[in-house]
Amino acid sequence: MTAFSFAAGVALLSAEVTWSRTLLVLVGGSVDASASVLSSVMLGLALGSVVFGRMAGRAARPAVLLRVLAAASGAASLLPVVLAGPLSGLYPVLMAGPAPQWLVRALLSAALLIPPSALAGGLIPALAAVVAASGGGREISRLYAWNSAGASLGGLAAGLVLLEALGARLTLASSALLMAASSLFVRGRETVMPSGAAAGGPPGAVLCILYAAGGAIALAWEAVWARQLTFLLGNSTYAFALMGGAVLAGMSAGGFAGRRLACRAAPLGMFAAAESFLSISALLPLAAVLLLPGLPPALGLGGAAAAAAHHLLALLSIVPAAVCMGATFPLMVAAGARPESLGPDVGVLSMANALGAGLGPFLATRLVFPLAGVTDGAALLAALGGAVALAAAAVSGRRSAAAPAILLPASAVLLALSADPPGSAPPPGGLDLRFFMEDRTATVTVFGREWDGYRSLRINGVEEVPIDQPSLEAFNLLGHLPWAYNRDARDVLVVALGGGITAGAVLTHPVDTLVCAEICPAVVLALPIFEGENGRPELDPRFTLVEDDGRNFVAGSGRRWDIVICDATHPGSSDSWVLYTREFYEDLLEHLSDGGVAAQWLPLHQLPAEDLERILATWAAVFPHRAIHLAGGRHAVLVGSPEPLELDAARMFDTPEARRMLAMCAFTPADTSYLEPLATDWGGGGGGSARAGLNTDDRAPCQFMRRRIPADPQATIAPGAATLLAMSGGSDALRRSQMIYWSGDPAGAVEEIRGAPETPLSRRWLSLYLCTGAEQAMMAGMTEDAAVLAGRARSADGSWDRPARLLGALGRE
Repeated sequence: MTAFSFAAGVALLSAEVTWSRTLLVLVGGSVDASASVLSSVMLGLALGSVVFGRMAGRAARPAVLLRVLAAASGAASLLPVVLAGPLSGLYPVLMAGPAPQWLVRALLSAALLIPPSALAGGLIPALAAVVAASGGGREISRLYAWNSAGASLGGLAAGLVLLEALGARLTLASSALLMAASSLFVRGRETVMPSGAAAGGPPGAVLCILYAAGGAIALAWEAVWARQLTFLLGNSTYAFALMGGAVLAGMSAGGFAGRRLACRAAPLGMFAAAESFLSISALLPLAAVLLLPGLPPALGLGGAAAAAAHHLLALLSIVPAAVCMGATFPLMVAAGARPESLGPDVGVLSMANALGAGLGPFLATRLVFPLAGVTDGAALLAALGGAVALAAAAVSGRRSAAAPAILLPASAVLLALSADPPGSAPPPGGLDLRFFMEDRTATVTVFGREWDGYRSLRINGVEEVPIDQPSLEAFNLLGHLPWAYNRDARDVLVVALGGGITAGAVLTHPVDTLVCAEICPAVVLALPIFEGENGRPELDPRFTLVEDDGRNFVAGSGRRWDIVICDATHPGSSDSWVLYTREFYEDLLEHLSDGGVAAQWLPLHQLPAEDLERILATWAAVFPHRAIHLAGGRHAVLVGSPEPLELDAARMFDTPEARRMLAMCAFTPADTSYLEPLATDWGGGGGGSARAGLNTDDRAPCQFMRRRIPADPQATIAPGAATLLAMSGGSDALRRSQMIYWSGDPAGAVEEIRGAPETPLSRRWLSLYLCTGAEQAMMAGMTEDAAVLAGRARSADGSWDRPARLLGALGRE
């Protein structure tokens, strides 16, 4: 039966990972949507545990039931992907109805996920009934541990390999086949049980409440770790797959350990001990985030070795707490399951734990994070875990279990309350903390530097809004260019608020409404820090902020827009790849008004050439008419429309507010040549041949680009810019100088730009190159050289304050 348990675990977690990815497209990636998906799976497992556990207890041949459940579970696992398409057509209708949006998403998640999850939930109780006469609780605990080990492998296989190689449908088909095939490993043995009724009763309410509370706290801890370890592991699909694999591997080890402990001590007392140790060991990921960044340099590690050390130690920090979680199953089985009624009793206990686990994501996102944030929320969870441990110790009657139940959680509370929140420590470069908030959706920080006015908005540690010349060009062009393509626009949708600069740019024009869909609404509180750049869009009566992910909002809005601007995060992030697929682009096109314009930010940093070509090809495959612009040498702006595009660049400057914002970037109405598109209506292959087709909801290679990104995040900028310039059939001195600059040669960029026509923008970039050289000299201690370069930078562009600030920092002003 070991082979069955392991194979079923592999198949189930592979399917669950695929379900989550499928539902991300249907109900969205917001915190509430993600919690609804996970809770639906847990509710299904709870339902199946109790229903099929009872059936297994009454079955004369539970092995037959187990085989049927495995085969049916494999077939039913296909339902979420099969039905997601038809239900997506109903989604706008449901969202337009009277029901709240969160309820619609919860019901859709439940309808798709509870049936297959319920069948899967019956596997462990039915397996318990099969082995009841040949090992009882010890045997089902051993098989549970092997099932968790298989689940770890299945989650890793799907998240790291299968979804990229096969796509969602084939990955789910392979997991369904494996689940069905696992039934072949079920060994049918007649169950010979003692005659007569089972002694005692099923697991009591107290045990069920304790186990449910433990499940809720465990899932809440996982939400905390996901938020904390993002600062070390990043926000990629790989990071979340590795975290899930580490948790399940730890639970497997805990299952084996708990099986041994259950035979050597009072199981309920050991359950109290497991919950006590969970409270303190659950803080190890927090310690890892705070301590690991300084460890590799101290050990002499750098580059790839330092990154590998970060990832390995961060993942290992999860394991001790996961071991405690996994140990609770065999301990609860030993405490509450009767040998002669093992299947039904395991079903009741599993139901209780799964019900609690279903509440865990909402406990974290609706109670703990809003009340206390993530770091102090860890203290709150430790206290709750201590309460569960103390209650279990009291019920067990073992006084020796009470001391750890008090001391360990209390220590955890004190440690968590004394810890600095992850992300609050300023990064290198003389930055200081200007804003910090651990919101229920993300951790938002703003760092700034006094001498040059630099600011950086970061979400979960990832820089999203740097205030520098290249980024300001991108934010402004993203907001102003669509208006220049559609001068009659009145209703505008902006996906992602960020620092509010793009939204502020749109509002400098005479539009009637601007709706901004933002998945992390806490960023609006940081907008005053960027007032000089954004003009405070949140104070404009035309502005409306909606807490939602952009794709979900577009699909459910039922509106057509004159302009839609997508300013989301990098396409390689775990939650933004859905904004770069063919299906989303088709949805955008469908929701544009006649003559409407869609625009999307496309970064060139950390974007391998094949992924750039694939995104260009995907855009070209959907939008009949399209254009592409380059901003700051490292950003692109894609434009698409159902109607022919005609740029009236002068209209970008049609109001004093618009001219002020554009002047900050050295854009002037006297010279609009840089604002013209590089290419229009290019073919499906973009700048070359898209080597692996398009990004689709089923298979989106951009979701997995992290493994293809070189160690230097800027290494892809110049090749990407070269690809775009090749689409235009040529280049100019300014853009060539930008490519040289992003290749790490500011001195070479200075020489190249001397061949460019003298315009405010070329003077700005010459000044930028000289400022960069001055800063490098300043950091090297060459003060005189730095002062000379800064003086030349001021002469190149006297309208820019950065050279003067640099001279002031050098004591020359």
